[in-house]
Amino acid sequence: MANADALSTLAEYLELSLDTSGSVIMMQGCDERCAMYVGNAAEDQEHWQYSGVIPALLACDILKMTHSGSNRMEIDGQRYRFVRSFTHFEDRGAIVFSPA
Repeated sequence: MANADALSTLAEYLELSLDTSGSVIMMQGCDERCAMYVGNAAEDQEHWQYSGVIPALLACDILKMTHSGSNRMEIDGQRYRFVRSFTHFEDRGAIVFSPA
């Protein structure tokens, strides 16, 4: 069930990124939560749209089910193509999911 929840959560954020022509930016976990943003990872964080938090365990499941580089997967009957990369902002790392 955790895998299905992780993929469904990822799909929700990927849909947001498609709607705004941005990327999903999942910040490194803090206090067992990961902040989620949508925006251009090359821009300053002030330009990103805050989109909530997810539990760090759910974020770990998302990372286990995806890999760096190009990903293609079907989630809830919808096909998604995205590139997973890494960025660093101030003192924290972040994973970036960019629609491809």
